[in-house]
Amino acid sequence: MTRPLNLVWRRKALDSLMEATFIREVLFAGVRRPIRWIALEDGDDLPMLDDILIVSFGDPADYLKALRDRGLHNIGLFHLGDERGENSIEAYALADYVLRHYHFPERLRAGKAGGGAEVLWVPNGWGRGIGPCDAARHLPFSERRVPLFFSGFVGDAGRRIDERDDMLAALKENAVPALISLTGGFAQGFSGPAFAAHLGNTRFALAPSGNSPETIRLYDSLELRAVPVLLDKSWLHAEDGIAALGPPPFIRLKDWAAAPAALAPYLGDTSAAEQSGEDLRRDAVSWWSRFKVHLAERVADTIERTFTKVWES
Repeated sequence: MTRPLNLVWRRKALDSLMEATFIREVLFAGVRRPIRWIALEDGDDLPMLDDILIVSFGDPADYLKALRDRGLHNIGLFHLGDERGENSIEAYALADYVLRHYHFPERLRAGKAGGGAEVLWVPNGWGRGIGPCDAARHLPFSERRVPLFFSGFVGDAGRRIDERDDMLAALKENAVPALISLTGGFAQGFSGPAFAAHLGNTRFALAPSGNSPETIRLYDSLELRAVPVLLDKSWLHAEDGIAALGPPPFIRLKDWAAAPAALAPYLGDTSAAEQSGEDLRRDAVSWWSRFKVHLAERVADTIERTFTKVWES
């Protein structure tokens, strides 16, 4: 009988995680064995099982130590969050493999440097209410009525996000047409379906950094087939990350002041501008479709390699 993978969460984390459907429909799409989702209530005993993948926002080192002390096998860790690369990674040395959000090269090397786990970067993915979406049902560039779109937090009296201020200033100073909706904080704007409605009618999706250059908004945009616009930072060139199939075909800027000139060829009311925009959009759609398959294969290979090593060697 095929051994299942036991995926362990806190229910509160699973309830609040915007990307849970992406994890199920994309990241684990290539796993060819049953997956048991175990959602723990506060106060529940932590399950002591073989073939376990622990999904955690924190540092579950004590849990992994307990599993190892019991002599259990095939222990994985899915490290969520860690936008700034500041969380403890003590647990990496106790796992057979690690999946993690946010691309920090030194953290991807951490497990093997200690003689332990393979650490694989995976994207956050799109949020609740966004996907999965069939590319064939989305509007072409010429039928999208919103030139540029951004909805999110820019700052308040206690905190400003400089990059987002720079983006808004560049658009305003150059009278670039854009739909902007500022919110009071994370996930405080449109509902998922309303956000999807706007992005699905948008040509270019503005994706400035927040706590990290990598944002859920980027993956929302890709799933809804709007072309992302963002600053060109090192993580976009990581061959063990998002550039595994080559640099992604986004509008990548050296700074936000360069946005008006970079977007100008695509925003005119001419057939040439619309065709150029559609070519760019199709490149992004094709890349995203191939990249999701690549992700699923990499995650499945990582998980299956450990099952094989533990149970068939």
